[in-house]
Amino acid sequence: MLCTVSVSTESDSSGKRTFLVAAVCLGLLCVLLAGITGLSVYCNYSNLTKERDQLQTSYSNLTKERDQLQTSYNTLTKERDQLQTSYNTLTKARNQLQTSYNTLTKERNQLQTERDFLSRRLTNLSWRKFDSSWYFLSTESKTWKESRKDCLERGADLVIINSDKEQGVDMIKHIRIIWIGLTDSVNEGTWKWVDGTPLTTRYWHDQQPDSEDPTGEEDCVEIHKDWIPLKAWNDMSCDKILNWICEKVV
Repeated sequence: MLCTVSVSTESDSSGKRTFLVAAVCLGLLCVLLAGITGLSVYCNYSNLTKERDQLQTSYSNLTKERDQLQTSYNTLTKERDQLQTSYNTLTKARNQLQTSYNTLTKERNQLQTERDFLSRRLTNLSWRKFDSSWYFLSTESKTWKESRKDCLERGADLVIINSDKEQGVDMIKHIRIIWIGLTDSVNEGTWKWVDGTPLTTRYWHDQQPDSEDPTGEEDCVEIHKDWIPLKAWNDMSCDKILNWICEKVV
């Protein structure tokens, strides 16, 4: 009886020790797991903090670069505006110079024309001045087209009569009939001057123009000295041989 009780007591003690060992191990395991968990959380927190700091640094760098780019953009915009202003100023100055150049070129050409004309006039005293034009009275006779060609070679053209005053100028002298720069050869019945302007001032003789030349059409105009000055025009065949008057407007 004593032996049985003794064995039971030893068995209980052994079980208690085993339980205690297991409990201790379980506790250590829990502590270990808690430590591992805490370490993992700590590591994750450290990594997140490090990434946050890196992102903050990147953000700061990007913000700084953005500000630098904005400053550069503002500087370039200002320089562009200055260059645009300079370009506009230079363009305006160029246009003014071009205008001045064109004006001077025109004046030079006009002076050259007058010089050439006066030079030709010195070699031919048949030129006469009236108002703003010079007139040349031929000393030979040609057809209307040949007469105009001669005028063009002299830097002039057959005379265009624009007023009573010009019609009454005594240019004919001893010559009875002369060509003037009026024709309807392009369109029958539509009289135009040699510069293309239509006829507005008329000094036709009575019943003229009549186009009654039996040898052909009368498409060119002559002036008769022995007729009344304001009724001195007559249409005539352009092939007739007459003297002529050239006019040069200066």
